[in-house]
Amino acid sequence: MNTITLPYHHKRLPVGTEEIIKLEGSGNYTLFYLTDGRQILSSKSLVFYEELLAFPFVRVHKSCLVNIHYATQRKTPTLLSLSDGSEVHVARRRKATIKQYMGYKRKSRTQQKTSEKS
Repeated sequence: MNTITLPYHHKRLPVGTEEIIKLEGSGNYTLFYLTDGRQILSSKSLVFYEELLAFPFVRVHKSCLVNIHYATQRKTPTLLSLSDGSEVHVARRRKATIKQYMGYKRKSRTQQKTSEKS
């Protein structure tokens, strides 16, 4: 389990990367959306966290990183639904990448189901 440490109410809060659904950037701030419903604001830029977090975090557009494990479906080529009920827009230049990740995710789920049956 990978963790990152976020500043939170004058303390440092360790957060497991598997708890992060998405990150939204606004200027030099980043808002984390967690699986337990919490939202944590950090005074670091989205670029800082993009360099820190590797796969399964994928940049879907200029101001949003998504944990692809929480992506449930592509409603349209430019709209991605997440497990918390939110939707994020996908930049036109990133459509192909998201399509590949969603296809990979679908294949791995199918493989898991067939191995469970065996």
